[in-house]
Formats: sequence, structure tokens, C-alpha cells
Amino acid sequence: MKIRFYHAPDANCCERLLWILDYKQVEYDSIDVGLGDVGEQVRLLSPFARVPLMEVDGIALSESMAMAEFIEEIAPNPPLQYEAPFARAQVREICEAVNSSIHPQQNSSTVRFFHPDWNKDQMRPVRAKWLFMNLQKLHSRLWLDSQFAVGKQFTQADIFVSIIYRKAVDLGVAISDLPEYERYWKFLMSHESIKRSCPVAA
Repeated sequence: MKIRFYHAPDANCCERLLWILDYKQVEYDSIDVGLGDVGEQVRLLSPFARVPLMEVDGIALSESMAMAEFIEEIAPNPPLQYEAPFARAQVREICEAVNSSIHPQQNSSTVRFFHPDWNKDQMRPVRAKWLFMNLQKLHSRLWLDSQFAVGKQFTQADIFVSIIYRKAVDLGVAISDLPEYERYWKFLMSHESIKRSCPVAA
């Protein structure tokens, strides 16, 4: 099986998948499309002409949740999911909260659609406010059984949540405004096997 992974710098959807691939030590060809034009191959294979994009033996996947679940199935160890069906659903719930309810609305391409005259600096406070408000809402679903997002082990949920938290910080949300998330981030980074594979670790 040959995997080619197309990604862009500072794109949190891409960072999720890079973390998963590297944590599981899956072999793949990394193709950084940069910050400009995504290139002809991505435009050809992605219905929305965007990254992340994964080619598996020449066949494309273009949504990060589909890629995350595919990687879990082909490389189940070390696990990023639970075996019990309801626990698996809880992990998916958190991942989808980030993937569908939080991330898309703050994406720069979405903000640009509604405000085509805004530059990136004008977008930043709006994006940051959205992330701050929604991370506050998500808080009630997290860390119920341990310091991990769901249950008592490191899962896809931890990757999705911590990556979007770091994006909020990058956009200007003060660490002191989300202290629970900062403690959580430091807890994750205290595990060498987790930190080593994290694309945004300091």
C-alpha cells in the first residue's frame, strides 16, 4: 500500500493527520503544497481543491475524518480508538464537534467568502473569538474520566482538540483565558511518545 499525503503548513486539518500518521509510524510520502496554489494534482483529486488530501494506491480521500478512521483501520497499533462501541462513538463525537461545529466557520476561506475585502490580520480576531467561544462550550464534554479528552487513553479526540486549541492560541487567544486547555496541552506534551509525533510541539 502506497500513501501520498498532501498538506499545507499551519493548516490544522493537515496537522491532525500528520500527527496520526507519525504517531502510528505509518509510511507515507509527504507532499507540502505550501501556502499558495495547491497544485494541479490536488485540484484534480479533491472536489473542493484543498488539502488535506490522501492518495492510497492512487485513489483519493479528501476529508480528514475519513482519513483518520482509515489510518486507524490499517494501523490499529498503537490505538487511537477504543474497542467498545459507545466509547468509540464518544471519541467520534468530540472529533466531529471540532471537525464540523468548530473548525469550518473559523476557516480563513469561509471568513473570506463573507468578507472578501478582509486581509488575514482583520480575520484573526473574528476567528479567535469563534474558537474561544466554542472551546468553552466543548469543555463540558472533556476530561470526564482522566486528563485525556475521552476515557483513559490517548485517542483521536486528543489530537483534534489539542490542535484546534493551539490554533486558537496562534490566532491570539490568551493562554490565561483557557487555563484548562493549557493544563491539558502540557499534560499531553509530558508524554514523550505523544510529543515526539506532534507537528506543533514546541
